[in-house]
Amino acid sequence: MKIWASTILCLILLITGCSSDDQESQTGESNDSSEATSEEASQDGAADSSGNEQGLSGANSENAEDNQNNVASVQNQMMIYNAQIELETENYDDFNQELETRMQKHEAYMVESTLHNSEEGNRQATIKLRIPQENFDPFIEGIPSYSDEVISKNVSGRDVTEQYVDLESRLEAKEKIESRLMTFLDEAGKTEDLISISQDLERVQEEIEVIKGKMNYLDNQSDFSTITLNVTETKVVVPGIENQQLNTWEKTKQTFMTSINGLSSFFSWVIITVVGYSPVLIPVLIVIALYWLYRRRSAHTREETD
Repeated sequence: MKIWASTILCLILLITGCSSDDQESQTGESNDSSEATSEEASQDGAADSSGNEQGLSGANSENAEDNQNNVASVQNQMMIYNAQIELETENYDDFNQELETRMQKHEAYMVESTLHNSEEGNRQATIKLRIPQENFDPFIEGIPSYSDEVISKNVSGRDVTEQYVDLESRLEAKEKIESRLMTFLDEAGKTEDLISISQDLERVQEEIEVIKGKMNYLDNQSDFSTITLNVTETKVVVPGIENQQLNTWEKTKQTFMTSINGLSSFFSWVIITVVGYSPVLIPVLIVIALYWLYRRRSAHTREETD
């Protein structure tokens, strides 16, 4: 009996030991799997973080390039300068000669020039010049040296950098659209598609030409500045008596001929009126004559009766 009890106890202990070993092995496997999972997750996280760092570095580099481009565009500003200068000079001929010399020196050219004489005999001129921007300030600073007095000076500048950059962006976008439409035009097979694409392409090309024209205008306006000079001659002009032409005889003949022409016109009008309205005037005159004769005879008869 004791032998059977000891045998059963040994079996129970063996079974309990095996179950504990299985649990430990399962626990070990689960721990191993969790460790492997954690290692994979850490590797994936490291890869994601490295990818994010690369993306951020790329974005930062792009932003840096954009900032550099913006800085470069700001440093290369496009300015349009205009100047209005009113001045006086004693002798206009001397001033104009010196002005032409300065224009050749500073590579300027004349756009418009008007000249007229005042009632006092002095000359007044308006001269518009275009001059390279780098010579704009030196030319203006040299004007007082060959003019008597600068009455007023107004210099203005306009920054068109943003407008020019916007035109460049629009031109680039339109050219991309033009390239795509050209590709679609080559690939189109239907007549309706060809007509539609051709119309769109023509419209885009017209817009491209307009944008290029505006850009060329801004280029020209920024490369060459405009200067407008209002010049007044201050020299006192004394007219000489010998220079005055009275033309007495010519004026007398002119007045006489004017009178003759007036009389001729009057008599011509009378003749035209009488002859032209004769069909009406003759009957009227006959009626008036008959009435006058009747009145005269009636008066004569009354006198005889009395």
